Amino acid sequence: MASDVNWIGALPLKFGWNPISLHRDLFIQRCKPIIEEHIRKRKELGEKYIQKDDLLDFFIGESGADAIDDKLLNHLFGVLYLIVFASISTTSRALSFALFDYGGRPELWNELYEEQLKIHNESNGYLSTEDVNKKMIILDCFLKESFRYSSDIATLPHAVIGDSYTFSNGTTVPKGRDVYLYMKDTAFNNKFFGETSNDFQLKRHITSYSNGKTIHSPATKVDRSFITFGGGKHACPGRFFAVNEIKMCLQKLILNYNIRTESGKIVPPIKMSSFKIPPMGGLVFENRN
Repeated sequence: MASDVNWIGALPLKFGWNPISLHRDLFIQRCKPIIEEHIRKRKELGEKYIQKDDLLDFFIGESGADAIDDKLLNHLFGVLYLIVFASISTTSRALSFALFDYGGRPELWNELYEEQLKIHNESNGYLSTEDVNKKMIILDCFLKESFRYSSDIATLPHAVIGDSYTFSNGTTVPKGRDVYLYMKDTAFNNKFFGETSNDFQLKRHITSYSNGKTIHSPATKVDRSFITFGGGKHACPGRFFAVNEIKMCLQKLILNYNIRTESGKIVPPIKMSSFKIPPMGGLVFENRN
């Protein structure tokens, strides 16, 4: 039976239909003129050409191509769409974690709902970038806390490309080895988050001063205490877009549904080796109206 199912699933490809070709054709339609212009300028300026700060120009330079052909287009399509699929996966994963963190903590619901309702009413239901960036303070803090809680145990591998690398404690890593960052140690470190580092706190990332002023550390900010998106010049450039996407989605869901975990309790993530994946439990969405 299994072989029959696999054979049926392969029928579209056997008869020449490939869903990926639709995306490739669209990529060529939109990007081919841009690629041609990049290559023209590279040939025209030669060594004086200054590479643009974008992935497309980077991959064109890496390919060494001086003319556009199907091989180059297929290569560029493959690497860029691989990044697109990866970004969709990580953003969806983060949203899943956030929904489970929300659904298992009823003590957070009212405050988050009231903020979203206020923003919705003030904007007449039409969100602006300013609404998402500057007004969703509590939701942003909730999301950052969810990022912290769902941090992988160890990730962000760095390869040793020199002869070796010696840490300040004398430990030497030879060339060719991968070094993973101990994310959990950073995410739950008392040095950064105090004795309550293991607690999920809605307003952890808001600092209040005696003069009444409050400052919040946004979910897009990277520093030594928050490395979900990496750090320094290698920090994820798409984090601003991803965080805004997640906040907009959460706002719509919170406004329209009462969301809870199926068990009514906090459901911990699943640990696989040094990584975490969203829980396998169910979420219940009930219409507010």
